Amino acid sequence: MPLVALFAALVASRAGVADGSRAAAESFDEEALVRPLPDGKAVFVAHFRQSAPLASRHFESFPKAMAQIARETRVAEAELSFTQGRWDDKRWGRAPVGTKPIGAELWASFHAPPANASVRSSATDSADAHSEDWDALTAHMGGLFCASLSRMNAREIVVEPALAFSRWNGARDATRSTRRKKHGSLPSESVCVENLTPFLKLLPCRDRAGVAEALASRTTLFGAPYVSMSTLVETTKSGDDGEWRVVLTQTLTVALDRAAAQETTDDAEKPETRLSRLLGLDRKGKEGISGACVAARLSRVHAETHAPFAAAATSDVAGAPREHTALCERSASKDASKALVRLKTWDLANMDARPPFANGNGFFDVKLSRDAGAPEPRAPLVGYAPEFLAERHLTGSGNRDGGVSIELRRHLPSSDRKPLDTRVRVFQALPWYVRVFAHTLKVTFDGVDANVAASRSVTDLGRNHFDASSAPELLGDGEVEGLRWSPSRDRTRPSVLEAQLFVPSSVSVVRVSARFEKAFLRTEEFPPDANRGFDVAPAVVAFPPPRVIRFFRNLEGMDALESPLLDRMEGLVVGGNTQPAEVPERVYLNGLLLTLPTPDFSMPFNVITLVCTAMSLLSGGVLSALTRRPAWAGFKEQKAEQKKKLAELAKRAKA
Repeated sequence: MPLVALFAALVASRAGVADGSRAAAESFDEEALVRPLPDGKAVFVAHFRQSAPLASRHFESFPKAMAQIARETRVAEAELSFTQGRWDDKRWGRAPVGTKPIGAELWASFHAPPANASVRSSATDSADAHSEDWDALTAHMGGLFCASLSRMNAREIVVEPALAFSRWNGARDATRSTRRKKHGSLPSESVCVENLTPFLKLLPCRDRAGVAEALASRTTLFGAPYVSMSTLVETTKSGDDGEWRVVLTQTLTVALDRAAAQETTDDAEKPETRLSRLLGLDRKGKEGISGACVAARLSRVHAETHAPFAAAATSDVAGAPREHTALCERSASKDASKALVRLKTWDLANMDARPPFANGNGFFDVKLSRDAGAPEPRAPLVGYAPEFLAERHLTGSGNRDGGVSIELRRHLPSSDRKPLDTRVRVFQALPWYVRVFAHTLKVTFDGVDANVAASRSVTDLGRNHFDASSAPELLGDGEVEGLRWSPSRDRTRPSVLEAQLFVPSSVSVVRVSARFEKAFLRTEEFPPDANRGFDVAPAVVAFPPPRVIRFFRNLEGMDALESPLLDRMEGLVVGGNTQPAEVPERVYLNGLLLTLPTPDFSMPFNVITLVCTAMSLLSGGVLSALTRRPAWAGFKEQKAEQKKKLAELAKRAKA
C-alpha cells in the first residue's frame, strides 16, 4: 500500500507539472475601450487575444477548433469579419482599431507546403495547394461561425491581391508580397446573433465573466448604427526557442447612441451616461461587469476622453485607475487650441469577489459625463480625423454601359498644420459580368490626367499566365508609381485593379475612374430578388500607418502599461516596446448596387395562369358537349306530359 500511494503521488505531481507548463504556455488577454464620439455617439471596443503552441493537442483555454483549422489549412494569417452598418469617418473620425466592410469578408495568406511532403490531393504546385487550403478554410470557418462562406469557393468571387493586404510602411519600393493572399467578400451576407454566438464561444469565459460580459444584450449590439466583429488567426515562430505558436485575436467594435442612454442626475450641469446602460445591460438585470475572467492574464478597461467629456468609475471595486495623457489639436487652424486627451485604465483583476449589492458595489461600471455648459462637439480632433475621405459611385445610365469612379479628397492637414506627401494603394475587384475597358482607366490629380500607360509585361501576364503574387510594374517617378491589371474572364474570374499612387502635398482631390459594359446573364445565374440589383464588393484604399495619438505609458515609479489593444490602436507591434508594426490603414469604400438587364420573371407565371384558364374553359365546354345525352334535354317535358296524361286517365276513370 505505501508503494501504491507513493506511485499515485508521483503520477499526480507529474500531471500537475505538465498541466502547469501547458497553462503557462497559453495566454489570454482581454481589454475594453470606451470613447465618446461627436454627434451624440460613443464607441465601445472589446479586444481579446489568445496564444498557444501550434503543435499542442490539448489546451487549457485556447479554442482547440482554431488550432486544428490553422494546422489543417497551413494558414499564416487569416481574418474573418462580419459587419452591419458603415463607420462614418467624417463625423466620428478614425475607428480605434480600423473598420470593416458591410457583410462578410475573409482574406488569408498561407505557408508554402513542404518540399518533401505530398499535397493533400492531386495538386502539384503551390498555387493548387493554396486553392485547396482556401477551400478548406472557407468550409471550416463557415461551419464554425454559421455563415455561408462556401460561396467564396466560387472562382468568380475570390481574388488574389498583391498590395492591399500586405504590410507597408509607406515606402515607394515596398510593393512585393512575401506570400500569396486570397480575398473574398460577401456584401449581401446577413449578420445576426448566430454569428456572434460562435464568436463568444471561442473565449474561455464566454460572456459569463470578464469584458465579454458587457456584450450580453444582443438587441443593443445589433440595433446600433455600426457593429463589426473580426477574428484574426496568425501562426508565428517564437524568437526565443523557434516554437510555432498560433495567435487568435478577436475584436468587436460597436458605435452606440450616447444621447439615447443619457440619464438625468441631480447635477444638471453634468449629464451622465453609464456604460452598462449604454450597452443595454440594465435590461438584462446587470449593473456592470462582475469581475475578470479567471483565465485572463490581463483584464483591463480603458476610457479615452477629452474636454468637454470626462470618465470615472461608479465604484472603487477595481481600485484607482492609471491615467495617461496626450496633447492633440482641436482643429487644423493656426490659432487652434490643444485638447488634453486623458486615458484612464482600470484593472479588473483587482476587483473583490464580493456578491453584488443593491447600491452597485461588486460591479464595475464607467460613467461618461459631459459639461453641459460646453457645446456638443461636431467634429473629431485632428489626431482622430482622417487625412483623406474616400467615396465610390457609379456613373452613366441605362442597362448596357456604365462606369465606376473612386474619389479621394483631402479632409484635414496633418497635426503639424501642413499637408504632407503621401502614397495611396487602391484595390478594386469587380465581378466578371462587369466588363471593364482597360483603355478607359483614368487617374486625375486635381483634374489633371496622370500617365497610366500600361506596361506590356503586366498586360501579357494578365492575358496569358497571370501570376497574382507578382508585384506591380513600377512606371517611373510619376504620380502613378505602380499598376496591376487583371482582366476578367466570363464565369471564371473577376477583374482586379491595383494601383500605387503618389499624392503630392499640393493635391486635394484624386480620382480613379473606368468605363465598363454590363454582360447578359443566363436565367439560372440571377440571384433571388434580381430586380433589387447586384451587390458589388467595396473597394479598399490603403494608406501608410497613420499619425495617431500615442500615450506615454512609462509613469514614474510604475511599470510600463502593457496593453495589446493600445499597441494595435497606436500601430505598434504587440509587446514590441514602441516598435512599429507597419500595418497600413485600410479604408473600405461604400458598396454599390448594380442594375443589370433583368428579364420579367413574373411573365412565365402570367402566361401559365392565362393558358391554364383558357384550357380549363375550353376543355370544360368540349367535355360537356361530348358527354351530354339528347334525352336529358327533354326529360322535364316528357315527365310533364306523362303527368298530364296520367291526370286525364284518372279523370276519365272517375267519370
